[in-house]
Amino acid sequence: MPRPARRLNQQSLSSLSSEVCRFLRSAVDQCPAAQYAIELAVSGIEDSDTRSHFTAASKLALLKERNACWDALKWGETRDIPLLQKDVIWNLCGGVFAQSGLPGALRLHQLPSQYRNIQASSWRIPLPNNTYDFIMDPAQDLLALVETPVLIATHNNMKSHVRIRIHLRSIATGQVHPSVINSVRVIDHSLDMQCTWVDLSLQVSSNFLGVLFVAQFETPELATWNWKTGELILTCSSCDITTFSFLTSHLLLVGTVMNESKVIQPRLFVLDLSIPSKIKVTLAADYTCIFGLPAFSLVVKPIKIVIRSDPSPEWKPNPQTQIPFSIAHGQRLFLITICVEEKKKEVSYDLFAPADILLSYVTALPPQTRQHIINWDIWGPTGTRLLKSPPHSIVWTGYVFGSKFVLLVTPPKATAGQPLQTLQVWNFNQLVIKRATALGLENENMHYVNDTTVIKDKVFAKTIRTSLPYSITTRSLPPRSPKESTFTDAMCSEDAIVLATSDRCYLRVLIF
Repeated sequence: MPRPARRLNQQSLSSLSSEVCRFLRSAVDQCPAAQYAIELAVSGIEDSDTRSHFTAASKLALLKERNACWDALKWGETRDIPLLQKDVIWNLCGGVFAQSGLPGALRLHQLPSQYRNIQASSWRIPLPNNTYDFIMDPAQDLLALVETPVLIATHNNMKSHVRIRIHLRSIATGQVHPSVINSVRVIDHSLDMQCTWVDLSLQVSSNFLGVLFVAQFETPELATWNWKTGELILTCSSCDITTFSFLTSHLLLVGTVMNESKVIQPRLFVLDLSIPSKIKVTLAADYTCIFGLPAFSLVVKPIKIVIRSDPSPEWKPNPQTQIPFSIAHGQRLFLITICVEEKKKEVSYDLFAPADILLSYVTALPPQTRQHIINWDIWGPTGTRLLKSPPHSIVWTGYVFGSKFVLLVTPPKATAGQPLQTLQVWNFNQLVIKRATALGLENENMHYVNDTTVIKDKVFAKTIRTSLPYSITTRSLPPRSPKESTFTDAMCSEDAIVLATSDRCYLRVLIF
């Protein structure tokens, strides 16, 4: 400490510290750039990399107004998107909704934003008639189209296999994606299966395209490619795999409900994509670590586990858009739904786990760590929230975005013309919750859940306690006319909540 400061007594030091703190606080309060940086950090938002006409002060005002509207569920306008047919193939990603239904065409809708300078638009691109499924990433202008699987028979059917072809197109034009090398316009893959009725789960993260193939009486297979080069990065085949998601751009999170001995033991495997391998492996053969989940009792029968998270780990808005800000990379929530059968009745539980909680344990492992087990009691009780599943759709699956989970609550006797349906948004952003709790910002439409959830159901081997804080914001939907269909499901994107109707004739978009 400098010599003059040594002569100050405790009271003088305290007074000086207060003056310095007041000076710094005043400097921060009067600096829009500093205030904007703070609001970004707390909100889980990043400043846009693109050069725009927005100043720090104008972006701060926009961000605060945006946050206030989401906190009150006060949307600015509504738009309806007609659904072209009831069995439409659809995808909602990056504020773009895409649907098949027109012969040979894919219809895309850019959802608008009143706070991020995004205008509504729609367009069509060519779609092969044999399209089986697709996924897109508007930030990379990527559309991955999967052809209808084809069984390739051989002599005596001894080595028959299912052929999978994946086309890599531009969302804007429908033509071959410009980043794909010429020799790999189509990814051609052979599945060791005999059944062509294959359920697909597709995920895109940066340069990686992951696909999980599941068919009845067949061993599920998870494959990951570098979609720009066509290089096969990983092939994992195991009867235990039921779901997956990207934890980071080079780490996969894979869910199972059974262990190798066919004992009910739900787990989350972490697989490393940093070293490509063309050798097909089993799930138990090579993994970085396992996150244990609550153990079920022996009286239940496992059905499935499903992981939902959006956007992808390194998702960025399209650089051509002139937006002021967008969701931060680390602001991601994993919703892990575990379904079991008890006494011939299906029950499910939702585990809400922030990505940064999972990553904190993975990154703490020494380099080259393999097959490490992180028990539930270590990471789960304070880092997650386990609840009996509220109603959410298995069709309209976009109910998670960033740290938010959206839920539509419909009382059993809801009738047209009565405002009985309510929207709920659960937010697991811990910085927002800490600030609101410290400032006492709770209101009649929002409350914070800090108490521990205790589950004593006979489904589990023992009592489960979890305590990750979250907020719940509720708003009643406006009254419907007698001719309007009941809304059955809700989805969420960065700038909108999307409601699906019972007759699947249209979607209603609530724009923020």
